Amino acid sequence: MPLGIWLCAPAPADEHGLPPLIEGLTRSLVTQAVTAFTRRGNTVAVTGPDAARIAAVADTVSDRRVLCVDPETVTVGGRRDPVGGGARTPESGSMDLLLAAELPAPWIDTDGQPYTTWARWLAPGGVLVVATRNPAGAGRFADHAGAVVTAATNAGLSYLQHIIAVLAHIQGDRLLISSPPASVTLPADAVHTEAHTDLLVFHSYFGGAA
Repeated sequence: MPLGIWLCAPAPADEHGLPPLIEGLTRSLVTQAVTAFTRRGNTVAVTGPDAARIAAVADTVSDRRVLCVDPETVTVGGRRDPVGGGARTPESGSMDLLLAAELPAPWIDTDGQPYTTWARWLAPGGVLVVATRNPAGAGRFADHAGAVVTAATNAGLSYLQHIIAVLAHIQGDRLLISSPPASVTLPADAVHTEAHTDLLVFHSYFGGAA
C-alpha cells in the first residue's frame, strides 16, 4: 500500500488552553484528515472515544456537515455500547468520510463489528479513516493495524493507504515530543515514547446502498 507521512505535531492551542484530545490525536491530524478526504458539501462522521471533541475539531473545517456518533462509550460484556443522549446513527450510504478513533486499542467483535456497520454508512466512493497505534512494551508488540485491515477488508472495503501521522515537532534531525498532559498516565512498562499514530485509509466503491 502507498505509505504517506503527515506532520501533525500539537499546535499551541493543544498544549496551552484548549483541552487535549484523546492521546494519539491532535487537532492538526483531525483537520488534515477532513481536508484530505472530503470536499465542500460532504458529510463527515466521527466515532470512538472522545468523539464529541474530535467532531468539534472536524467541524472547524468549513462547509462540511459533521455528525458525532457515540460521543461516549462504555464496555459491556466485551462490547462497546453508546451512552448519552447526543449519539446519532447515520443512515445507510450517507457518509462521505468516517473518522474512527480506535485508541488506545481497536474494538473488533467476532461478527466483524463495528466495521460491517461502518461500511454500510459510507456513500459510494466514501472513505473510512481509522486512527490506531501498535504499542510495544516489555518486549511485546500489538499488531492493531493488521487486525484493523483484516476487519475492514472483510467488511468489503478496499485498503487504500497507510499514513504515518508524526505527532512531534521536527528540529534538524531530531523529533521534539511534547510532554503528555497531566491527565494522561503512561504505562509503567512503556519502553519508548510513541511519536506517531497510524491512519489506515479504506475506500468504499459501492457504499451502503449496495
